[in-house]
Amino acid sequence: MKTPSVLLINPWIADFAAYDLWAKPLGLLYIGKFLRNYGYELQLIDLMDRLKWNNSGSVMNHPGRGKYHKTIVPKPEAVVHVPRRFGLYGATKEQFLSALQNIDPPPAILVTSHMSYWYPGVAATVKILREYFPSAKIILGGIYATLFPEHARQNIKPDFLISGYGEKKALQILDSLFGISRDYSIIPDFDDSGRLPWELYPKIESVPILTSRGCPMNCDYCATPFLNPAFKQRKIRSVVTEILWLYEQLNVRRFAFYDDALFTNKEHHIIPILESLSRHGIKAEFHTPNGLFAREIDGVLAVLMKQTGFRTIRLSLESIIPKWQKASTEKVSTDHFEQALQNLANAGYQRSDIEAYLIMGLPGQTFIEVEKTIRYVAQKGAISRLASFTPIPHTRGWEKARAEGYVWDEMDPLLTNNTLYPCASADFPVEKFMELRRLSNNLNELVRKSSKKENA
Repeated sequence: MKTPSVLLINPWIADFAAYDLWAKPLGLLYIGKFLRNYGYELQLIDLMDRLKWNNSGSVMNHPGRGKYHKTIVPKPEAVVHVPRRFGLYGATKEQFLSALQNIDPPPAILVTSHMSYWYPGVAATVKILREYFPSAKIILGGIYATLFPEHARQNIKPDFLISGYGEKKALQILDSLFGISRDYSIIPDFDDSGRLPWELYPKIESVPILTSRGCPMNCDYCATPFLNPAFKQRKIRSVVTEILWLYEQLNVRRFAFYDDALFTNKEHHIIPILESLSRHGIKAEFHTPNGLFAREIDGVLAVLMKQTGFRTIRLSLESIIPKWQKASTEKVSTDHFEQALQNLANAGYQRSDIEAYLIMGLPGQTFIEVEKTIRYVAQKGAISRLASFTPIPHTRGWEKARAEGYVWDEMDPLLTNNTLYPCASADFPVEKFMELRRLSNNLNELVRKSSKKENA
């Protein structure tokens, strides 16, 4: 019997702006690993793989990070009023078609989806797949498919749609297409052990790592509790083995932890992981594009982070205003933040190396509240990173935004794009958001200059 095969597709991003921060389609790769364990052969086309397409047009001074190539396309009707250029990010259409020519016609194609407002990129990708492989069954999963399933059915028109965890569901769909029978009662919904199929990439220089699923917090604006209902950490040995294999076999020297709660249960999770990596003597860089819980960074962890090569450190502060700290499950206070800064400084970091995520645009949030937080971070010698609120279904933030008329159930997901400032109002207009961005940029520059003088 011929080995059953499936084509994995990471689609284009469609947006006004996009930037690569060590990103790879982890959800898709976890499903691929799961299917491989049950006998499926995998093929992969990652339209967002900058190393493969090599068309960014810029020198990659920061491996793993950089600009995607942008192909300008007409703006969708819902955002035609926005005075910015809309585009598809990633491989060119010609590169995509060329890659398809080298693929054995697949019976089934598994397409992932990420940000809901990127769905035009998914639609454009699927349109080409339909034209090129008309008999293949399209299976759509991912964040957009989970948060906006009816919209996805109507606009993407997949043959099958998967919401939530996709491993076991994808296996069942594929088995039905291939006429394979199994006892699914003994098969888990997902399996986080083992390594992902990184060999599907022709070249790789940085890898994102997940050491857990979900988050123990339940912030008003975050959909993680819906997308990942239970917080589950991987076994220490599994994480260490994965990193060591990538380090030794694929010569990867840059890793980005993509956990939502990397430092939770630190004494029994991240600390022994880092201690084990240190004992193996690996010389690598570790980055944390997602916000870290500042209250967990004590002196011991700070020293270990420095010793093992943590470079990009971003702390979740969100706001210094108690009301908005409560909306963030009170995961950080100003005392926690200041103590983390001091512990990291004692471990050898410059304060200007440390970034703090701040949120703006929450329903009811004021300009003054965000401004105070930006100035506070600068006064403490750190760098502020403004994150604009995106209303997401199945969150308390969405319900509040809906109650105040900013969003509605049947709205086009394009209108939730945080670059549009979806909760702008007469009291907090778009111009004020832009003023805050300028303030943040200016204060960050002053912080960096001051730091250089102190260390000259």
